[in-house]
Amino acid sequence: MKKKIVLSLIGFLIIALVFFPSCSPKIKYNLPIPMDDTFSQADSNAQSRYQKAALYSQQHNGFAVVVLEGNNVVFEEYQNGSSATTAHHIFSGTKSFSAAMVMAAVQDDILSLDERVADTITEWKTHPQKSQITVRHLLQFTSGVQQNFWRLSYDSFTEKRGVANKYNYALALPCQQTPGSKFEYGSSHQMILGEVMRRKTHRSALAYLNHRIFFPINFRYAGWLHDNYGNPMLPYGCWTTAREWCKFGVLVRDDGAYLGKRILAPGFFRACSTGTKAMPAYGLNFWLNAEVSDEQRQDLIPQLRDNPPGRILCAQAPEDLIVAAGHNGNRLYIVPSRNLVIARLGNSEKDYHDEDFLACIFAGGS
Repeated sequence: MKKKIVLSLIGFLIIALVFFPSCSPKIKYNLPIPMDDTFSQADSNAQSRYQKAALYSQQHNGFAVVVLEGNNVVFEEYQNGSSATTAHHIFSGTKSFSAAMVMAAVQDDILSLDERVADTITEWKTHPQKSQITVRHLLQFTSGVQQNFWRLSYDSFTEKRGVANKYNYALALPCQQTPGSKFEYGSSHQMILGEVMRRKTHRSALAYLNHRIFFPINFRYAGWLHDNYGNPMLPYGCWTTAREWCKFGVLVRDDGAYLGKRILAPGFFRACSTGTKAMPAYGLNFWLNAEVSDEQRQDLIPQLRDNPPGRILCAQAPEDLIVAAGHNGNRLYIVPSRNLVIARLGNSEKDYHDEDFLACIFAGGS
């Protein structure tokens, strides 16, 4: 009897080690990122509103709130032990970098938004559904490819991984929906995109991002998660600071220009902020302040799903508000009509609500 119990315990431990690698230490990139002089300081008439939003952030385990009006930092506060140089994991806030990466690749004649992924992932050419997936579908999360949170996302946050090559794993997942017909949030789309970029450019997607986007805007990150084969995790890999993230926000807000320098062709913001029939509130890797049907609301990430009916981010915020949204309430809010970029970092997924934070700033109009 004792022998059977021991064998059962051993079997359980083996299963736990294989399927639940979270027991191993979590990967962290804590190297500080020094402040630079990219943005000037200035005052703002909305100071009291930003202070109110920062208080909400602090009360919900926030780490940082940085607000840019134009190219000036008009509000900046670090909270709960964080500082201006502390890099944090922005989780799925990372996803939005891929929109800039792909639009740069379009501009460089590397690919087009509506080309078939199977032109590059040639093993898909004979598949009845995968052969119809386009690059645009991957960015809009309407590829129809199955998602697997535990294998493609959670598995990457620890030193011990159950899946060594995330790109190959994603390529092999089944296609469950007709491409373009259904929005499904998850990591498989961008794992596949990473492999497309690798085959197209003969280097990693992150190497192309560095060269084409990050270096020109002097965007710095403390670290980036990779799988065991060295593939960069495009859906959630980046660790950076609020000020650094704001640099990317300026590039998006100003339609591909950065401090007077043209990085991406005009039309970048429009591409990012145009939703689909399958999901009106999601563009090219950005959430949009749009209304959705009750059925579509079920496909939103949890903290947006529970917001009041109407526009999914904040009813009182401008319609052109878009956001790069990451786990734990990490957010990059971009509002061209107000010339605003707002970065919020934190560790407060369950009790942080975009509606409440944004209402502090936008309630009552401009």
